[in-house]
Formats: sequence, structure tokens, C-alpha cells
Amino acid sequence: MIKCATWLDASDLSADCSKVIPEFHGNEPLTDWAREYARIHAGRLRWDVDFLIQNYKFSNCLNIGGAPFIFEYLLKKARPDLAMVSFDLHPERYPEAGRVLDIKIVQIDIEKPDPAAKRTLGQFECVVFCEVFEHLRMNILETISSLKDLLTADGILYLTTPNGVGLYAIWEALHGRTGSDPVNEWSKLTRIGHMGHVREYSRKEVCDVFRQCGFVLETQLYRRARRSGTVRSRMANVVKGLATSGLPWLGDELVFVFRKAP
Repeated sequence: MIKCATWLDASDLSADCSKVIPEFHGNEPLTDWAREYARIHAGRLRWDVDFLIQNYKFSNCLNIGGAPFIFEYLLKKARPDLAMVSFDLHPERYPEAGRVLDIKIVQIDIEKPDPAAKRTLGQFECVVFCEVFEHLRMNILETISSLKDLLTADGILYLTTPNGVGLYAIWEALHGRTGSDPVNEWSKLTRIGHMGHVREYSRKEVCDVFRQCGFVLETQLYRRARRSGTVRSRMANVVKGLATSGLPWLGDELVFVFRKAP
């Protein structure tokens, strides 16, 4: 049976991230957004970093979908020696992030990349594609196939994405939606400069896409968030804990490690 892991809120880590975010020199709305992102997601990103470091060895890493660069901050804190590149649609949103984090930030739209720009970057032992798959809005098969060019022969592609058939999806269905609120998600294009969620997928759907695009699955997990603070959060933790103990596929998120097919 595929297991359901748990990540925990990390208020101390969120506070730490909030101190460094102003150094990226984003404008006030983007700085506020980055701090809110850290508050909600710092615990998840720490889980990602711990999982990668504890289970895989790599000397360089590419993160696709950089802003607000919280993952980069945490990974570089854990591995200061790591050579790291981050793809971002609009690096000018946080003009000092590359210098502060000691990483290379490259302006590339992974859905319509400049082939010449990609070739100059070489290949990476670890390509991170966290919480990006659900944002893709063009030719998803072409986009995923193109990731092979960025990966070394024995490298890993690490992917996380919301679980389109988990408890959260059921909650959305009870509110008359098949996924996230489309008005909110599409308005992010003008509010913060990148697309929100287009569609959230099931485990089978993600695996089918990557298999079609020339990848083989190495590891898969379900994952749930355990929130702290309010009574409502604690009640949700109990419900999710009980549900996913017996039915792990109800977890909030999907976690995968893929390699290139031989």
C-alpha cells in the first residue's frame, strides 16, 4: 500500500523566512504575498528539503517555478555547497533574490522555453517540480517531455502536486466546484504574475502523463498537512488522520520521484 506521510506547520521557520524575504527587494504586495506563502507552506517545503537530502545525493539542483524562493532558501541553508539554478517567469519581481541566496535565477517559461537558453544550462542531478504541474495550461505532454533534457542520465525528478481526488477535492465538490475557484486562480496572472491552479490530478493521471513522456516511476507517496492553531484546524487534523490511516489516497498531496526511462 502507498503510504500517507505528514508535514507539520512550522511557525518558527515561517518567521525565519519572513526576515529574509524583504532582502529580495520585491514590492510591498509581492513581499506580503511571499510572507503569507511562507506562513502556509514553510512546513511543506521543509519536508521536501528533508526528504531529498535524506534519500538522494546530488551536487546540483534545478528548481522550476522559483518565486517566492522559499524552497531555495531552505535547501541552501541545508546544503550551502549546492550549485542551484531556479527558473522563474519574472525574476524582476524579486531582483535581489539570486544574490541573497547565492543561486542563479533564469527567466524561462517552462511551457514555452527558449531551446538555446536551456542548452546553456546543462543538466542536473536533481530537478524539482513542486506545485507546478497543476498550473500548466498549454501542451502538458510537450512540457513534461522537455524536462528530460534537463536531467542527467541517473538524475531524479522530484514532483509534488495537490491530490485531485483527496479529501480537499471532496470538500471543493461539496461547495459546487471540481477544483480550486477559477476566478481566484486565473486572477493570479495579474495579481502576482503567474497562473494559479488550472486543474488538479489523480495519482494515476500524473503517472500516465510521465510514462507517456519517457519517465519511469521510482517512488510515490500521498501526503497530508497537519495544521496547528485553531480549533477548526485541530478538528480537521483528527478527521484527516483517521481517514488517511485507512485510506491513504485521501491525502491532500501527491509526491513522486521519477527517472528517465532507459
